[in-house]
Parts: sequence; C-alpha cells; structure tokens
Amino acid sequence: MSSTTPAPTHPATSGNAPAARKLQLIARLRALFDDVSGSDLGDTDPTIPFVELGIDSLTLTQAALQVKREFGVSVTFRQLMESLRSLDALADHLDSQLPPEPAAQPQAATVAAAAPQGLAMPAAAMPAPGTNAPLLQQVIQQQMQLMAQQLALLSGVQPPALQSATPAPADTTPPAAPAPTGTTTADAASATDDAGVQRYDVKKAFGAIARIHTQASPLTERQRARLDAFMRRYVERTAKSRAYTEQHRAHLADPRVVNGFRPMIKDIVYQIVVARSKGSHLWDLDGNDYVDVLSGFGMSLFGWQPDFVLDAVRRQLDDGYDIGPQHPLAGPVAELVCELTGFDRAGLCNTGSEAVMAAVRIARTVTGRSTVVLFTGSYHGTFDEVLVRSGGEHKGIPAAPGIMRGMFGDVRVLDYGTPEALAFIRAHADDLAAVLVEPVQSRRPEFQPVDFLKDVRAITEQSGTCLIFDEVITGFRCALGGAQQLFGVRADLASYGKVIGGGMPIGVIAGKREFMDALDGGAWQYGDDSIPSVGVTYFAGTFVRHPLALAAAHASLTHLKQQGPALQQRLNAATTALADELSAFCREHGAPLEIRHFASLWRVAWLEDHPLQDLLFAMMRSRGVHILDNFPCFLTTAHSEADIAHIAGAFKDSVRELQESEFLPRHKSPVSVVFDAAKPPLPGARLGKDPSGKPAWFVPNPDDPAQYLKVGA
Repeated sequence: MSSTTPAPTHPATSGNAPAARKLQLIARLRALFDDVSGSDLGDTDPTIPFVELGIDSLTLTQAALQVKREFGVSVTFRQLMESLRSLDALADHLDSQLPPEPAAQPQAATVAAAAPQGLAMPAAAMPAPGTNAPLLQQVIQQQMQLMAQQLALLSGVQPPALQSATPAPADTTPPAAPAPTGTTTADAASATDDAGVQRYDVKKAFGAIARIHTQASPLTERQRARLDAFMRRYVERTAKSRAYTEQHRAHLADPRVVNGFRPMIKDIVYQIVVARSKGSHLWDLDGNDYVDVLSGFGMSLFGWQPDFVLDAVRRQLDDGYDIGPQHPLAGPVAELVCELTGFDRAGLCNTGSEAVMAAVRIARTVTGRSTVVLFTGSYHGTFDEVLVRSGGEHKGIPAAPGIMRGMFGDVRVLDYGTPEALAFIRAHADDLAAVLVEPVQSRRPEFQPVDFLKDVRAITEQSGTCLIFDEVITGFRCALGGAQQLFGVRADLASYGKVIGGGMPIGVIAGKREFMDALDGGAWQYGDDSIPSVGVTYFAGTFVRHPLALAAAHASLTHLKQQGPALQQRLNAATTALADELSAFCREHGAPLEIRHFASLWRVAWLEDHPLQDLLFAMMRSRGVHILDNFPCFLTTAHSEADIAHIAGAFKDSVRELQESEFLPRHKSPVSVVFDAAKPPLPGARLGKDPSGKPAWFVPNPDDPAQYLKVGA
C-alpha cells in the first residue's frame, strides 16, 4: 500500500542515501513492533496495514509511545490507524521528520565500474561475547551497513567501510575476597538492600502492615500488677473473640490478628469479632456494645447499614447480581461522580488501589513518559509500585518484604510540601508522566500544604505532566468536591473509593476528557464514519461494576447530593470540637499526646515514646469504643452527641488509667492553653464567650441556623 504522507522536507544527500535510510528505518520499526507486540513480523510486506497484520489497538498505542522514545517523533494512535498505518508509511513519515544524514565524503580516486565478486563480513564485525551493546542491536546495525554497501556498489560508488564491533576486553579483575567474618551488621544490611531484598523492621513498618514487636520491656512491680489486672478484665469481657482467634489461627492468615503484638501483652492480641452492626454501633460475639470510630478505615460516612443504602441493595439483590452484562446504574453512577466532582468522565473499578493504579497507567499512556513522582508519608494502596520508601537521590526502595527494587526504576519519592521537592519537580517536569499526591495524608492530617499544591499544579500544567489527586479518603468526606474543591486546586485525574461505596467495595477513577479517553478511545457516534481515535491502555476486572456495589454507590451519591455541603460542614465542626476537647485534656493532665485532625478524620499523635503507650487503644476498647492501634479514626453522620461524649469519656479514662499505671508520665508543668483572638480555628468562625464566660470561637449550626457550635480549644 502506497504512503499518503508528505514527501521528505529535507534535500537528498546523495542518489541512494534516502532509499538506504528508509530501509534502515523499516528494519528498526520491524524490531520495535516485534518487541511491543511479542510477535515476529519477519519479512512481511512493509506496505501491509498494521490491522491486517493482527496488531490490535492496545499494541498500536504502545508502539506510538515507543516511536516517540526511540526516534523523538510524536505519532498518535489515530495516525497509526489511518495515514501511517503500515511500516512503509511510518518509515516515510519518520524520514521526513528526522534531520538529514551528513553527506558522504567525496572519493579521491575513480572506482572501477565492476563490482567485486562478493562481500565478506570481517570476522571482527561479528558481535563477540562480552560486548557492551545488545546482540540484536549490533546484528541489525551490521545488516544496515551491508545493505548500504550493496546499494552503493550497484550505483558505482565506493562503499563505506564496515564498522567493526570491537569486543569488550575480558575482565581480568580477580574475584573479590570473601568478606571477613567480622563484617558489621550495617554492611550486611546494605548488601541485602542492594540485592533487592527487604527485611521486616517494625520501626519502619509501612501503612497497614502488621506491627510485630518481639522484644520485651522491663516493668516495675506496680506496672506488672496493673497490666495483669487490666488483661484479666479485657479477656473476661471479650472471651469469645479470643477463643475464635485461637480456633482459627492455624488456617486463617490475617495480618490484622497479629498487629500490635508484644510479648508482654500477647494474651490480649486479637481482633474484636463483631456479630452485627447498625449506625455507629457494633456488637461483638460476647454481646458487648461499641461505638465505632474506625469507621471501616474511612469507608463509612453514614454509619453501618444506613436505611437508604440498605433498601437499594435489597432491591438489587432481589433483581439479581449478574456479572458481565452492562448494568443500568453504571451510567448514572458515573454521571453523579462527574456532577459532584466537576470532572468530565469517570470509570469504575473495585477498590481505591485499583483506581490509583489505573490513574498512573493512564498518565503514562497519554503523556508518553515513564517517571512518576510521589511523596513520603503518602498511602496509595497495595500494588507494588506505590509500596515504596525514599532512598538515595530520591530513588524508590521497597517498603515491605517481597517487593523487588526493580519495581521503582521510574518512581521518584520526595518529601511532601518542601521547597526541595518543588525544585525537583520544576527541574524534571518535562520528563515526568505524573505527580501523584495524597493532598492530606491520613497519617499527618494536620499538614495541609495548599500553596505547595498550587505551585505543583502550575508547574505540571505548563509541562504537560498529569497531576493525580488520591482522594480515596478525602473525596466526598472533607467536601462534596473533595480536597480539590476545599483547596481550590484542580487535578487532571483523581481516584475515589471508600465513602461512595456505602459499605460495598468500589473504586472510581475520574478526570479530564483528554486523559480518561485513554480507557475507551474517546467519543464516536452511530450512523457516521467516526471511530475511537485515542490510544487506549489496559483497564479491566471481573467484578468491576458489580450490581450490589453500583446500587449502594448510586444511593450514597444521591444522598450526598441531596444533603449538600451542610453534611460535611456539620461533621467537620463536630470533629474539630472533639479533637480540641481531647487535646486540651491531655495538656491539662500533662499527658504526652494530642489529637490531630482534618475534616472528620482524627488520630492520636504521640509526643513521646513509651513502651506500652499503645495500651491506650485496648483500654478504650474495654470501655466500649472500637478503635485500632494507631489507625486514623472518623466521625460519621450516625454518631450522635451521646456517642461523641462516650468516645471522649473513654479516651480520658484510658489516659488516666495509663498514667496511674505508670505507663504514661504525668508532666508537672503542662503547657498552658493560650487563646489567640486573632486566629480563628475555622474559616468564618466568630468570637464569643462560652457558658463559663471564657472567650471562644463559634460557627453556625448547620441543623439550626439560629444556634452556634463551639469550636477550638
């Protein structure tokens, strides 16, 4: 098939040079397509269209990216389907775009018209063992040289000399001597890291990985007596949960069951096994009632089994939950996501982790670049490429055993919110496929670097780098439009999950059209000659668009839309009031901890380290609050004022017990609370006086505009 591309724009350097270069380009393109497709095009006619060769759209998208990397010439998926749809047409296009080759030097003597009987490749031109260049690349290069010589001989021109591949000198360095038996632990650890093996270190435990302490700490007689008394009380209260754990330990492998293990408290290391739940409450196998603050790790915004979700799921359960066909609610769910977030398009998946993974894949597909920046302290799910820590020169190293160092060749890990991170992004912006951000990190909710995010947005917008917001936790919780709405920063893509599932597993990837089109090829219409014109990447899963998850998501999104921003405003104010109350209590009692928070997320932050300080969480569980050691906590719309008072009381009583048992100090000079009338704790807060006559900040009560809620310490 003849090419329809324009004629070369550069002048020919000699009679046969353009033909020789085109042959070289076709050979290089054959190798490129062989590598991308995993097939062997062999001596296929270069004018046959790619589609007729069995090359699918996914492979053509990858080929377009690879052409950009290897030749520095941009081609699109649509071009490979239409005007550049064969090796021949593509080679012509590259020939017209690439700079001309330098002209051959004129020969001093006239060359005989007769060609030699044959050409022989010198032995030195064969790739030798130990050479640095890849074998296939050398062979192709030498074949191109031979073809150029043959063409030159046919035209009566002196052929250029073959360039021999010089074998690399043999390595005569003697093997390294064995390490002495006294090798330091640090050296051994370094060697292990270099080999790509990561060992478990409880002090560096990442994300939700189980934290297992194997060393015991010495206890005073008073500490031992108080600890034994507490553990007896805890085991008596939760005996059936402990018996369940012991019964199933042999065959149930569950990291959460062992989280927080310490030899001294091993008798109370087990999960509370919950038999039923409703609203903000859980009931365990022993019948104990708990106010839940874990809230499904941030998944629950409305409490457990809200009636509007339960009714929708029951209706769908009656109608069926078939997997495979398109579901009537898939479109409305995507439409509601776009309406509430302001994005153009949305795609559905099973989890927040899948949504993040898809966002990164889309960014690389659309930009044609590989490198992704993410930040220390962020959590982006469970796939290998984001289970990463920062190593030297911002390179990634595995955050957990079983993840190989080679996963992170195209990942750079920076410190979040720092000028140095901003400088790195600015210096490398043109090479970055994406900057992946958890706008408010769940382990550091008090840190909200809005100006940093705005600067990153400006840089990435200018360089064509995709800005991805991971809003799996912040989305729909801090505001209807998530952190993007709250901070006034618009990302290109965002990942969602948790809240909108209403208790069912779901993930959502949403974003601007130019990025989201990489999932399905973009817009086309019936009744005309339009086709999907954007290169696509891979995105699929058996349980994507599960009918029960769609029913719950549609009910949740509809409820969020109906409630409007007052829902988040009320929760945010209640969380601020709770956090301020508990932090003030800790200061007054000289306890070295405080509550840090963002929106309706809050967590305990330790200001000092003490061996058994994590008993706080077990003591709160013993007082009817469901909380896990050092995990973020969340308020929901199901938490009543009585529930919040119960949480506060359990926390205060547990801190007192820790101090009385000498597991936490009682500092004699607690930090006094200084009221600053110039710094309201929330935008729009008004200055007033509380019932005791002390100055305080107040915000309007969303449920009763005539009343105000106290916020701040």
